[in-house]
Amino acid sequence: MAVCDVCVHLSDIMTPQSFSSLVTTLIKYLVYEKQLIPYPYDRLKLYVKKYNELNLEKNQCDQKIKYRLASDKYFKKVSEAINSLETVFQCIENEFHNCEKNHIESVVILIGSNVLNPLTVFKINVPKLSYAHSEKHHSSRQHIDNVFKNILNNDKFNDILTSNIMIETNLYVMFKVKKGEKMVSDWCVPKEQFRSFRGKQVVLRFDQPQDEVNSKRYETCCIKNCVDFEVFVDFEDNKSNVQTLNSAFTNSVVDWYLGKYHITGFKNYKYNGIPISDTWLNPNIIDSMFS
Repeated sequence: MAVCDVCVHLSDIMTPQSFSSLVTTLIKYLVYEKQLIPYPYDRLKLYVKKYNELNLEKNQCDQKIKYRLASDKYFKKVSEAINSLETVFQCIENEFHNCEKNHIESVVILIGSNVLNPLTVFKINVPKLSYAHSEKHHSSRQHIDNVFKNILNNDKFNDILTSNIMIETNLYVMFKVKKGEKMVSDWCVPKEQFRSFRGKQVVLRFDQPQDEVNSKRYETCCIKNCVDFEVFVDFEDNKSNVQTLNSAFTNSVVDWYLGKYHITGFKNYKYNGIPISDTWLNPNIIDSMFS
């Protein structure tokens, strides 16, 4: 079983908002790069907006009726994917914001037909989140750029990313809570005796070395808005981290939770050789197809 371990050195503290933004950005990236959706997330959102603004004539010829039926069918898949993604994003953000302590050990993104036999597994170890710090003083953009710099320059990550491409498959989100903890919101269901033996795996962990310079800088970074600060230190090496991953996926435990919502992949659809979504952006194409 292939395992890619990526360690990201944090240059700033991680807040709940920063971490949830990082997770949602990774999901947007993975769902497109693994070809579950034919276009990037933001572009799909634009297509949905344009479709809702599109007014087709009621009196149509037979060919236009066929086009509209095909267009409606494709829009249903696009809108369902966008709604599912936005629901997942909102649930992740609420989960980390509705708790005042680190209750989640890891967030796991699984891609495959089901959670028991995923093709690819992306495990994100949750660092020590600083709940007392002001969100506006610690931008998530820096963390996102730092993570993507590390993963995109990792050959093993790219090999896993480009392998086992299946367009019409699913993306699931799972959480592993710390011992004795539970999920705050009700959008997840517990998975008793959860096991997963298949799938190429990527482990994303964070490391923030402790030193006097950083400690002093963080203690006064936003003192008017913050009352506490803790530095997260991760001294795990690659070997121990991989062992932790394997045991986490093979032990029979009740600390795994599965999100109630998942994303179902779909392929691009063309009508008379033209992508239907292009006709939503430029309605003139519709007339040219039947002129």
